[in-house]
Amino acid sequence: MPANLTPEYKQAEEKFRQAKTPEEKLICLEEMLATIPKHKGTEKMQADIKTRIARIRRELSEAGARGKRADWYSVEKQGAGQVAIFGPPNCGKSALVKTMTGLNTDVAPYPFTTTRPLAGMMPYEDIQIQLIDTPPMVADSPAWLFHILRTADASCWLLDLGDDSVLETTSQIQELLQQNRLVFSEGNSINAKPLLHIGTKADATEALDRLAILKEVIGNKDVLAVSIVTGIGLEEFRSRVFTTLNIIRVYTKKPGKPPDMNEPVILKKGATVLDAAYHLHKDFARKLAYARLWRSNFFSGQRVERNQTLQDRDIIEFHIQE
Repeated sequence: MPANLTPEYKQAEEKFRQAKTPEEKLICLEEMLATIPKHKGTEKMQADIKTRIARIRRELSEAGARGKRADWYSVEKQGAGQVAIFGPPNCGKSALVKTMTGLNTDVAPYPFTTTRPLAGMMPYEDIQIQLIDTPPMVADSPAWLFHILRTADASCWLLDLGDDSVLETTSQIQELLQQNRLVFSEGNSINAKPLLHIGTKADATEALDRLAILKEVIGNKDVLAVSIVTGIGLEEFRSRVFTTLNIIRVYTKKPGKPPDMNEPVILKKGATVLDAAYHLHKDFARKLAYARLWRSNFFSGQRVERNQTLQDRDIIEFHIQE
């Protein structure tokens, strides 16, 4: 099976060839692993990338133990998707993550409370989404902060609507993202990471006035205003995060049995029946003959082929070749 490597993967691979330090190489390798197509034709490539990542992490850990390198952090992905929360000092990152996940993180009215990444799980309907609280983004932010943004499935940029200097700090962060070659998109661009803009402290005086001006500065992008104090926008935040991840939930059933609605298979939008089978097991995909599909108002157990595109909340019944 051909690898069919994406432009995003090829770009990450070229960055890896140019990388000089172990930290730079690790960033590129994890970006390669995140963007490589997941199918039988790339299994050996995925294994090779994982081996190299493990080796560099081990080397960095050993060097750190000898006091030769600064701390380096990465966060293992869990749940339906990993979303990094970033922004300027004291913009409400920790408060938002704590409210949405229940994570026991320090929240204080002064900046730089968070010094390392902290992960918590945010419930959304029948799945869990991992949110990462990160240190403030400033001129001397550690390289691992940008590494986390690169490797996360999506990111949330927090804009402080209670701060009179929000325009200035937004411009500073835009420059830092450019300097670190981070490219985000609010759409489905193949070469950019999904990004959600969140305006925090929407209950503050003149917050809506700042929001209107801010939208002009960042190119009239959609900004969701939220408030931890009043609860404004928090439920919509959950659904916006899910939408930004560009994922779907697919449920499986055995012939003659009810569907398993407790543990959906998480796939990228545009995934097919074959992708779902491969997600369960590569041999399962290899022996797949056809499937039956249930979809609200459209399908009711009709037979579909392996290349049938799936949608959120589809139910699939796989039929295997004997």
